[in-house]
Amino acid sequence: MRTLRVISAAIVAGVLSIPSVAAPAGPLSRAQPEEVGMSTDRLARLGEVLSADVESGRIPGAVMLV
Repeated sequence: MRTLRVISAAIVAGVLSIPSVAAPAGPLSRAQPEEVGMSTDRLARLGEVLSADVESGRIPGAVMLV
């Protein structure tokens, strides 16, 4: 488990050190999941699983990026 944490921390540190090449600043456009090839139901299930893990104490919290 400790090895996984070390690897995860290294990946995050590596990603954060990469210069940003993002588009010019401005508001992000919004879309419905189906408009971009995703499923509203499946995304909701991800939230339910993470919430259940937090409530059961399996993990202290979660943030999801899709």
